[in-house]
Amino acid sequence: MWRPAVIASWALDYRISSSPHWFHAINILWAALAAALFALLACELGGPAVGLIAGLLFAAHPVHVEAVANVVGRAELMAASGYALALVCAIRAEQRRAYLVGVALGAALAIGSKEIAVTLPATVLLVWVARGSPLRAAGRPLVAATAPILLYFIVHGFVGIRTFYGGGLAVGLEHLNMFQRTWAMVALSLQWWRLFLFPAHLSADYSPGELTVATGLTVWHLVGLVVWIGLGLLAWRTRRRLPGVAIGLAWVVITISPVANVVMPSEFLIAERTLYLPSFGVVFALASAAMALRSPQLRNALVTIAVVAGAARSIARVPAWHDDETHYQALLREAPRSYRTLWLEGRDEFAAGRMANGERYLLTAIAFAPELTGPRFELAQNYMRARLWQPAIQQLQASIALDSTFTPARDALKMARDSMGRAPRIAPY
Repeated sequence: MWRPAVIASWALDYRISSSPHWFHAINILWAALAAALFALLACELGGPAVGLIAGLLFAAHPVHVEAVANVVGRAELMAASGYALALVCAIRAEQRRAYLVGVALGAALAIGSKEIAVTLPATVLLVWVARGSPLRAAGRPLVAATAPILLYFIVHGFVGIRTFYGGGLAVGLEHLNMFQRTWAMVALSLQWWRLFLFPAHLSADYSPGELTVATGLTVWHLVGLVVWIGLGLLAWRTRRRLPGVAIGLAWVVITISPVANVVMPSEFLIAERTLYLPSFGVVFALASAAMALRSPQLRNALVTIAVVAGAARSIARVPAWHDDETHYQALLREAPRSYRTLWLEGRDEFAAGRMANGERYLLTAIAFAPELTGPRFELAQNYMRARLWQPAIQQLQASIALDSTFTPARDALKMARDSMGRAPRIAPY
């Protein structure tokens, strides 16, 4: 992928200090800036009280920990900051055209940080409608927001990068068409709402084994349909009495679309860091609903409880992203059946000399991710170390069938066949 703003930020960090503490400190500054800008945006849309509540809820939301505590999550933070800046300036450009420069700069920062900024023109229109401004007056802010995004895609082609996501397709989405992906995500999207509203359980991974990609009719598909239909009705019925709720729900739909695996499949089913930008819609809707409570004491108590609970959960969550080992231990606790976790466990078991356990873990990982070459190649390499040529050849052939360009598997297959011709067969353990 090509994210020049983030790459430049890391390069500048490294010139100042190679200490990981410095990189994390800069992430925290970006997170603080994003929270402040979103609070300001909420003030513009709903007034100071809504802005304060939304800003506090956003700053303390536990689903943000992955984006802030994991240095690679800076892409989310920088993109969100540019996104919010562009929208605040778009609103103010109605009174002073000089703010159009801020719209363009914010859009450039957002798209230069992450591709989710393609949704910015849609949210410019959403903000314009939400404020009751005439759509014909939205032309200049819309052009200022769209021009840097179009320029990015033009330059993107010249730098020779042909993809807008890394790592291939998410496991479980292979060979599914757009309708099948949409139907599968109806059930999986329940995880989004759980993480937005009840983020008590967080996970370092959401992959097959822990999640099931189903294209048939299950109870979770029915629940998902009920939830989305209910939210649509809620937005429609509150559009006049509580417009902030409708605005927030529309924001979620717009900003989550790039990672929803509908129009374009991505490399993951669900990832907490990708919920950073959509979560503003949820906290804005909640803040708007809170202001509808007649009792200020009740409102203040509920907001305080939510902010304190969110902050406590966030603080407790940070150590999971401290280093490779703590991340691995978090995987074991939170996603023990994920194919990624099983793959890592299998690797550890083989390294410890527990061959049978390593084989069992990797075979289970392969069962959950049958079209992924990595676990198969890992298992084949361990078979070769144990001089089990026939099962190694089987796994290598399967890897090549899945990815004919995977040169290491081709080289290993030749070596295994040559070795098998020179050595006696050994019974599998």
